[in-house]
Amino acid sequence: MKDLLKGKSREQIEKILAEALKKKAELEALDPYWFYEPTTGVLSPTMTEFLRKYLKESDIPQVVDGQLQVLLSRASIVGASGGNQSGKSMTGAIKGYIKSTGEIPIALEPYTKHFEDDIVRAKSKIVRGRVVGVDFKQMVNTVLPRWEESCPRNYLLNRKWSDSFSVQHQTLKLYRGSKHCASIEFMTNQMDKESFQGPPLDWLVYDEEPKEDIHKENLMRFTTADKLDITFCWTPTRGISWATDLFAKGIYDGNTGNKSIDLFKLCSVSNPKANLLVLSEILDHISNYEELKMRLLGEFISLSGLIYPNFSQSLHVIEPFNVDKNKYVVFLGVDPHITTETAVVWMALDRNNVPIIVEEMFKRATIDDICDEIKERSQKYRMGWASFDYSANTDVEIYGTNIFQDFQKRLGNIWCRLAPKGVGSVGYGVNEIGEMLKVDKITQKPNFFITQPCVMTINDFRTLDRDTYANEDTKGQKDRIREGKKHRHACVRYIMQLYPRWVSADAWTKQDYVPDNALVGY
Repeated sequence: MKDLLKGKSREQIEKILAEALKKKAELEALDPYWFYEPTTGVLSPTMTEFLRKYLKESDIPQVVDGQLQVLLSRASIVGASGGNQSGKSMTGAIKGYIKSTGEIPIALEPYTKHFEDDIVRAKSKIVRGRVVGVDFKQMVNTVLPRWEESCPRNYLLNRKWSDSFSVQHQTLKLYRGSKHCASIEFMTNQMDKESFQGPPLDWLVYDEEPKEDIHKENLMRFTTADKLDITFCWTPTRGISWATDLFAKGIYDGNTGNKSIDLFKLCSVSNPKANLLVLSEILDHISNYEELKMRLLGEFISLSGLIYPNFSQSLHVIEPFNVDKNKYVVFLGVDPHITTETAVVWMALDRNNVPIIVEEMFKRATIDDICDEIKERSQKYRMGWASFDYSANTDVEIYGTNIFQDFQKRLGNIWCRLAPKGVGSVGYGVNEIGEMLKVDKITQKPNFFITQPCVMTINDFRTLDRDTYANEDTKGQKDRIREGKKHRHACVRYIMQLYPRWVSADAWTKQDYVPDNALVGY
């Protein structure tokens, strides 16, 4: 280029550069896949100023995730939770084409080593991928145009989408030369679960959140694959859902190094191709602040209202520590089951009666195995009593057993009690915990903590929200929590309902753990 411009006048140089830019634009238009440039998560001053129009200063991130991080992630399940116009759908398309062809856009060539497995697989077999959209309208208006726009033209039959895409079967076939090298089928959330059966898959992309039963059916398509390879590209408009719960472990499991699940949040304004005028028109019609955060940052929100809005990762989650038997008494909360997972939490109480969740367990096993593990893990603590779900004290005829009584027999020296059940019992546990989560005016700290390894309990507290009526505009709000699968929270609640209190090591009798205001009969 320097030799080409040498000796040229300024006008001549400007003309040459303009011509070069024109040719580059023409090439990009002919085959945009090769010229794709992922966002990196850097916010310019203009982007940050746009966010200030809608968000509090404390909620504006300095750096956000970019499309690049999504593409480079090697996790088995990757989430791109994006705001409107954040480029999440394009990211899913580029990722799918890399896996199907083994070819990478020019901008990603410095990261070739991250795609080595995809390149090897694409050159050795016919790769099978699947894209799942919301419904037929979204598929036709949004998903298919995005995948057609970004498809590498030299992998299309006769370089034409129409010659490679079957409208009848909603399937795209890709070709390396004249040889079929990959197939991508396009499906929707409106289809029957049985429609998702079929041949094994190598990769899967969700464009928006799928139904849980469809996701479970899709998982079965990977039973013979070399790895699980699923990407969620969605704006979390459903609020706290099964999908947000799925990614919670990926958010908070940094200490274990478990990268099987990764989540990235793509900000709308970090996409240079986002039309900020159109985005403003969308946002100007939204009055709910939480929804604004979801639309701009891809944040998970509760549409019905969080039960613990004061719960904070920075305030309430602490590093694990040595639970000294002289300084702490530890109580158990147990939500037992036979056919599904049993949940257990260990809650330490210091002499100021400040609860700290120090350990958790969530597994499906026999009562004998569960009790053996509880006893083994409890040896290092000075144990108080264990509080059980009241419903466990019922004879299960088909299994010929009473779960609570079975635990009583097998837990030995750990005193088993039943949490109360009745009007106001759930509310008491929740209200008591909610008060403890508030920051004390004197200590400037809350009075309730969870240690960092208890990732499932952290997620329960972070996402627990209110249950709703279908027609709340006429019935009003429903005064009930949506505990559902938040079993660890239930365990904590069972403990709190029985008024746990600290007792010194030299006052070590069962009676010392029965407070004066205990609920009679439980």
